[in-house]
Order: sequence, then structure tokens, then C-alpha cells
Amino acid sequence: MKIKKEHFLKIKSDIDNFLKNRPEIKSSYKNEKLSKERFAWDVFWACVDVFFAQKVLYQYLNDNHIQTALYKIIGEY
Repeated sequence: MKIKKEHFLKIKSDIDNFLKNRPEIKSSYKNEKLSKERFAWDVFWACVDVFFAQKVLYQYLNDNHIQTALYKIIGEY
């Protein structure tokens, strides 16, 4: 992965906290037959600060790099 470790850990923490408070969300997406990609990006934009994404992450990453990190964070789908 090209993402810096501290940025990965920040995103992971944000997503883990978000999902911990919404245990039903993953199964809801699956029941609606929405893709893992859709789930990953919806969760990312729901819990990661837009300023951090635009001013930090997108300065050195593209969507493919971020998606790789998201898939590692969300695990099995």
C-alpha cells in the first residue's frame, strides 16, 4: 500500500468507530446487494473528514490507493 502508516491508522480508527456504532450497516448493504466498493466508499465519506481527505490523502494518493486501504480495513464483505 502507498498510504502512510499514520494516515492508514487514522482512517482505520475512524471507520472502526463508525462501524462499531452501526453494527447492522454491513448486513444492510449486503441485503440490498450493494457492492463492497460502494460500501467501502460510503463508509469512508461518512466518517473521514473531507478536509483531511482532500488536503492530505489526495495530495499523494489516488482512488485506487485509498480503495486498497479501505478493503484492508473493512475486511470480508
